Amino acid sequence: MKETLKFSGHETFHCRHFWLKKGYDFSIENNSFSNPNTVVKLGVGKNMVSSIKHWLKAFGITNEEGKLSEFAHVIFDTNLGVDPFLEYDGTLWLLHYQLLKREIASIYSLVFKDFRKSKINSQFTTIQLLKYLNKVSGGVSEKTLENDIKVFLKTYYKSQNTSVKNLEDELSSIFIDLNLIDTLDNGTYQLKVTEREEIPTAIFLYAILDTFADEVISFDAIQEEVADLFACNAEGLELQIAAICNAYSFAVYKEDAGRKALTIKGTQHKLQILKDYYNAEVYHID
Repeated sequence: MKETLKFSGHETFHCRHFWLKKGYDFSIENNSFSNPNTVVKLGVGKNMVSSIKHWLKAFGITNEEGKLSEFAHVIFDTNLGVDPFLEYDGTLWLLHYQLLKREIASIYSLVFKDFRKSKINSQFTTIQLLKYLNKVSGGVSEKTLENDIKVFLKTYYKSQNTSVKNLEDELSSIFIDLNLIDTLDNGTYQLKVTEREEIPTAIFLYAILDTFADEVISFDAIQEEVADLFACNAEGLELQIAAICNAYSFAVYKEDAGRKALTIKGTQHKLQILKDYYNAEVYHID
């Protein structure tokens, strides 16, 4: 578990589907979010400006100094970006990975990597999650943690009792289409752990290359550091690794004396893997 956990920053607003592109374009044209005209240029309130700034950092669109990352340009550049308007489901999985891996918003990685494993079938209530966060947060106020829980759930789940007034707001949540969280009849939430065959092979490979610098990577390490972030079970990881080895000649998977490991031969560039994937997608659609 990361030593310094981070909560709040979102001003109680979950990330909308169009905010990352909006924030990226604003950052291209302006040097700072502290400009008095930021509210007018972004077309949102002051608190939403702070929220957009927070989410840009949380997703790795900007770094700690507020500068745009290379990853941001690859995805969101209007002319050269591979998916600036988030038209591919693969991009949503990619951004989900970025959010959990960056750990600027700690609740996401905590739930997917640690908390849900302590619950039967990854089922939990908001009270159980709050109790857990109280235990690990190091004295963060309960109100702050409650707000984080609300934003976390809105990021992935559309309430069944949403009013017409709030429906558009909830439908704009960036990850509701990933179908990662559901509710049971008794109001309990469930983080759905499956084989995740819907995650594109290239996106999964990108996450592995982004996480590990080693040439030989154990199956268990990939499960803990990558597959768990995607709520992908061991059977799904086996399928993903098989697909990677089938699609990329530099990837070899072997089991030796009961130890399973993926070998990545040579130097592979993760951003090029993404570009090749999206080029293939565009060609396929056309």
